[in-house]
Amino acid sequence: MPRLAEEEKRNIISAVRSGKSLCEIMHETKAGKTTVYYYLRKIRGKKFKSLSLKLDNLELVGEVIGFFAGDGRYAVTRNGWDRRILFYFNKREVPVINHYRDSVERLIGRQPTLMFRPAITIMQIHARVFCDFILDYVSFGKRKVKTITLRNKILLKNRSFVKGFLRGLVDSDGYVRKGRKEIYFGSISKKLVNDFIDGLNLLKFNYKIYTQTGRGYSDFYKVRLIDNDVDKFMSLVKPAKGL
Repeated sequence: MPRLAEEEKRNIISAVRSGKSLCEIMHETKAGKTTVYYYLRKIRGKKFKSLSLKLDNLELVGEVIGFFAGDGRYAVTRNGWDRRILFYFNKREVPVINHYRDSVERLIGRQPTLMFRPAITIMQIHARVFCDFILDYVSFGKRKVKTITLRNKILLKNRSFVKGFLRGLVDSDGYVRKGRKEIYFGSISKKLVNDFIDGLNLLKFNYKIYTQTGRGYSDFYKVRLIDNDVDKFMSLVKPAKGL
C-alpha cells in the first residue's frame, strides 16, 4: 500500500469514524479500495463486513419488495459509482417505520440508517448487494412511480410472497381506514395495480377498481376492499398500518 500524505490519512480516518461506507469514502477521498478497506478494518474492526442477504423467507422478501414498489427509490450517481436504496415514511407512522426497519434488518443482518426530516423519515440501505436484490425483483423506467412492476409474475402464484407483497404495497401506497372497514391501494402505475389485483385474486379477495382520469398528468388507479374482506385482509396479510 503506497504511503499517504498526512492530510489524506486524516481525511480517510475522519470519514471512517463518521460512519460513511467504503464507496462513499473512496469517492470523497479518491483513495484506492485497498487503502480505504485497511482503515475501515483498523478502526471499525469486525463491525465492517460484507452483507449476505437472507432470502429464504419469501413473505419477508415480498413485503420489502412491495414497500419499495410503493414508496422506495433507487438512487445512483450519473457514473454509477454510488448506489443506494431509500424508503420514505410519514414520520407519524412510527409502527410502520419500526416494522420495516426490523424487516430490513432481518433481511440484511444489520440495521438500516434512519434519517429524520420535518415531515418524513427516510430509511437508507447503502449496499450494492441490496440494490441488486431490489432490481432483480422489479423493473421500472425513468418515471419509476408510473412504470414500476414486478419482474417475475410467477411469484404472484406463491401465497407466502403474495401476502408479504400486498402488505408492503398497502403499507406504502395504501390506506387502512380507522373506524370503518375500508382498505385502499392506489398508484399511477397500471402494471403495479395489476400485480396487486393478481395477488388479491390468488388469496380470493373481493374488491372494486376505480380510475380517476388524470388532469394533464396521469390516470390514478385505485383498489378498494370493504366489510368482511377487510377483516380477512387484516387477519391474513397483517399490514403494519393496522397496528
